[in-house]
Amino acid sequence: MTTDNRYPSRLARFALPAGVLLILLFLLIRNHGLYPLIFLDEWSYSRYSRLAPLGEAIVPSYLYLWLFRATNACGPEFLECARLGNTVLYLLAAPFLYRVALPLAGRAAAVMITLSILLGGTSVYTAFFMPEATYFLCFWVLTWLVLEEIGGTGVRGAVWTGITLGLMSLVKVHALFLLPAIMVYAIWRNWRDGRTGVGLVAAVVMGLCLLAVKWGLGWLLAGPAGLDVLGSFYGNQTGSDSSPLRLLQPALWNLYGHAMALVLLWALPLVAVATAATSPAVRAAAGKPGLNALVYTVLTLGATMALTVAFTASIAHVGPNEVSRLHMRYYGFVLPLLPMLAASPLLVADLGQRLRAVLAVLFAVLTIYAAMTLFRHFPYIIVDSPELTNLRRFRAIFNLLVLTQLVLVGLWVWRPAVARRGFIWVLLPLLAINSAVTSTRMLMALSGNSLPADRAGRAMYQQFTPQQRDHLVLAGPDDSDLYRAQFQVDRHASKVLIMTPGMPITASMLPPGTEALMVLGQQPLAPDLAPQVVTADYTLTRMPPKPLADRVVTTVYFQGQPNAGLVTTSGLSTPELWGTWSDSKQVVLRFAQPLPRHMLLTINAKAFGPNVGAPIGLTVGAATHELKFAASVTPYNVRIDTDGRQTEMVFDIPHPTSPSPLTGGKGDPRPLGLGLVDLTVGAFDQP
Repeated sequence: MTTDNRYPSRLARFALPAGVLLILLFLLIRNHGLYPLIFLDEWSYSRYSRLAPLGEAIVPSYLYLWLFRATNACGPEFLECARLGNTVLYLLAAPFLYRVALPLAGRAAAVMITLSILLGGTSVYTAFFMPEATYFLCFWVLTWLVLEEIGGTGVRGAVWTGITLGLMSLVKVHALFLLPAIMVYAIWRNWRDGRTGVGLVAAVVMGLCLLAVKWGLGWLLAGPAGLDVLGSFYGNQTGSDSSPLRLLQPALWNLYGHAMALVLLWALPLVAVATAATSPAVRAAAGKPGLNALVYTVLTLGATMALTVAFTASIAHVGPNEVSRLHMRYYGFVLPLLPMLAASPLLVADLGQRLRAVLAVLFAVLTIYAAMTLFRHFPYIIVDSPELTNLRRFRAIFNLLVLTQLVLVGLWVWRPAVARRGFIWVLLPLLAINSAVTSTRMLMALSGNSLPADRAGRAMYQQFTPQQRDHLVLAGPDDSDLYRAQFQVDRHASKVLIMTPGMPITASMLPPGTEALMVLGQQPLAPDLAPQVVTADYTLTRMPPKPLADRVVTTVYFQGQPNAGLVTTSGLSTPELWGTWSDSKQVVLRFAQPLPRHMLLTINAKAFGPNVGAPIGLTVGAATHELKFAASVTPYNVRIDTDGRQTEMVFDIPHPTSPSPLTGGKGDPRPLGLGLVDLTVGAFDQP
């Protein structure tokens, strides 16, 4: 442990609560009145925490969703209450950050580190209806438990750690991937103390407690859905071909981007890690607290970065820029450990000037290289990587902060103690103030004013009752705008119809029971959907009542479950969590019983690539129809009259296409065309 007596202890004692209070006021003022920004995320968390049963949530964040259900008490101001809750929970991490930093840096430096972190890039998540701020608190409670030796060392401590990880996994499922790192840490620390057996038992107990809390509390909150490990959203993210060889190239590219970003942000803390890796004397000088924090940082940062890289590689086929996105928010909560290590004795331990010079030159070159090349290939987005976005947003500030870091790295060769103090008292506050100013300006620019989608959604909220909004369909070509409007509509049962630009919307595309259609953007409408209301922001069509089938004959689901109504199928690929793709020119469904003479067929499906908006033939006996599907799952209703003896239904796919050539050979090799989710056969008793 190091001590810093430059400031009176009383001042340091009161500086932390005073600083936290000022940050609280700043965040509340900054976040007030902002419009929602991050879609589909904010709408999804708002929807499943406030408007829908927890068991329907697409991500298993059941504890977070349950906690933020309390925002319903705020009525229309639920978003302001969510931001207040985010901010309070985020700042509750302050004492845990301070307690972790204290044995490494001393009282005054621990206060400065804590306040700089809280004012820094991660504070932007308090503005969003998302669990990041809550998860930040959870991680620092976990870190305090483990490093203070309350959790993780023996069996009793492992129980506390496992319970905490279990609770964290119900805030964000990513906590599951911290478990191996914490288990290895427990085994290492007990091995170091000559208790390897205790460490092994502690690791097992930790895992069992995590699963018991995740499944037990998950089941209590969400019912059977609480037993799903990853949830439907993350379980369905990987492509159909996720072999390690296919993932290796995008993973290495994405890992390179993250490594360069870390060097650019935290060169001097990484120098501290490098000194410990190269010198046993430095590790000894760090003492037990410093060595514990070092190993814990390497393990947790390594595990969360590996998860981030693997996840990004698994969705590289989704779009050409996905592999270059730096999702630093998946490990941003770990990053405050790096400045704590820089403030520890690691930087000032006796290393030898020659080795210092070698490390300084290495990291200076890497920093310059990252500053010159990183942003050519890797975009920066505030929700993905707020620290990086704040650093790069304004070139003059970027150059100043990078130059300051380079100066400190060079100064470390000759005056390591001065470089350490410069990092704590100059660079850290500069980074924090720049983050606060930059993130405020960006939030004001991005969500300080209403957009057409906001105004359209608010208009629907004001014009229709809650029950009427349940039968509202929002259609248009931009999914972000549609979810933004749906956030303002604020009804779980409202529907979104994502259209291909220029593709006409027809009545057959609307789900049964639709009472109103709101269209965003310049999307053509069929004549029978002529709008009654036309504004600069939206058009509105009120629908006449739609006849429903007299009875349902059978419903076929394409997620892999048995379907008694079907005998055989051909032309379909392997079922996935969402449904099944066609993989040939023709799809044939053979039913166990003859199809009704007068039939209403309701299909939930989507099309891929050139099949979007193209006519897909449907044949039942002598009856033929042409169907057109969007790129997202949409319902399609078609009435078919047959002779009452037909048992086959045939879909003709115009353009089976593999995603692989469209993504440089990295995508799905199957020839995709029509994606079937479910199909319902209804019957009319009269023609």
